[in-house]
Amino acid sequence: MDPTELLGRFASQTVLVLGDVFLDEFLSGDCSRLSPEAPVPIIKIDETKTRRVLGGAANTAANVASLGAKAVLIGIDGDDWHGARFQELMRSSGIEFDSIQDGRPTMRKTRLVGQGQQLLRLDYEETPTVDEATARKILAAFRKRLPQAGIVVLSDYAKGFLTEAMTQAIIKEAHAAGKEVLVDPRPQHASYYLDCDYVTPNWKESQGLLGQTESDPTEALILENGAALRDALRTNVILTLGPRGITFFDRDAGSHFNLPTQAREVFDVSGAGDTVVATFALARAAGGGLEDSVRLANKAAGVVVGKFGTATVTREELLDAEPGESRLLNRAQLAPLAQALKAQGKRIVTLNGSFDLLHAGHLHILEEAHNQGDVLIVGLNSDASVRGYKGAHRPIIPEDQRARMLLALRAVDFVHIFDETEPMPFLAEVKPNVHVNGSEYGADCIEAPLVKANGGRIHIIEKIPGLSTSEILARIRSAE
Repeated sequence: MDPTELLGRFASQTVLVLGDVFLDEFLSGDCSRLSPEAPVPIIKIDETKTRRVLGGAANTAANVASLGAKAVLIGIDGDDWHGARFQELMRSSGIEFDSIQDGRPTMRKTRLVGQGQQLLRLDYEETPTVDEATARKILAAFRKRLPQAGIVVLSDYAKGFLTEAMTQAIIKEAHAAGKEVLVDPRPQHASYYLDCDYVTPNWKESQGLLGQTESDPTEALILENGAALRDALRTNVILTLGPRGITFFDRDAGSHFNLPTQAREVFDVSGAGDTVVATFALARAAGGGLEDSVRLANKAAGVVVGKFGTATVTREELLDAEPGESRLLNRAQLAPLAQALKAQGKRIVTLNGSFDLLHAGHLHILEEAHNQGDVLIVGLNSDASVRGYKGAHRPIIPEDQRARMLLALRAVDFVHIFDETEPMPFLAEVKPNVHVNGSEYGADCIEAPLVKANGGRIHIIEKIPGLSTSEILARIRSAE
């Protein structure tokens, strides 16, 4: 099925998600000194950078919602301050949440981030297995919601929500209703998942499910483990393999296929498995074939690992013709992205230019610019912009090709094409920590007042003599 048609069907689908839920917190600030009390770093938390997002099964539901479908979630939260924040996030994400409470507090994972680096994670959790009364409440909520669902997802984080009896009851009752069940598994619960329709382990989880000691994946081991897991659990296996992509093992045909990763650059793998689960489940509910559904899930993973922290993917991002195009930003995307990056403690660097006939001099300044911070956003003069200050004979390379070449470089994280002859509107949206310029423009360049007014600084990089597009063009004409 055509991906556009498949994505178009998402809006009419409902995915029922059950599992362990928690609140992901990111507390960011300055970390530039050690404590006098002990040899540990001090983080001066900036409350404006505090970020809370949905985690665990809730992130799977959030991905379903961000893809335009209806997400229904059943999970346990607490009657406390963090539970109230959790439910606010549910409402703002458009998720229908059936809250089950059994006296435990809301689970949360708090990351302390200094200078863009995660320094410590604090887990607040009580994880006893649910008692029979709570299990009955969960099953009652499941039975009430099942008729409207197109597919059922069990997101198991081994925090006490699922029991073997409950999981098997859900699988059997979903099948009786003609619904498939997809499980995001944990190794210690292998027996829970017998006869589900799909399991989605990563490599390490696949080894745990089979009771193996950890080892690096090889092509032979991947094929051996995938087939063994398929046969042991009597299910289809979607084995996620990071840079190796995804390998699917078909329960009925006994065959397999592999799709290579579509990630151009990996910034953060947090929640990527949840994105694969949500996208594949939605694609199957919408009538997608197995390979089409895996392909779409693989593409979604390639998009989400290019984001920071626990994140979601949208239909618009999946409609991009090429992997990595989500890193080509329009004007409206600049400020929200910059704010999110800064909330994670990332230092943003900007650099602008035409980058016509990309050469070693460009590589030098791009690499040096990237070294000034955590994320490099390049402002690229559009074709019209280049003609405005270089004349009708330029650019030589069209803007779309120049953008793709820049995005293929490891030093470049994002690109924005602007039509103005000067980059100030671009810089006003991003408000970079550092703006880089070549030495020919100097520290008093036209960008300096705006950058400094927004709290940033100018960094000057010396050019490599003899390396400029004009000089290269002159040598080409001379050679001719």
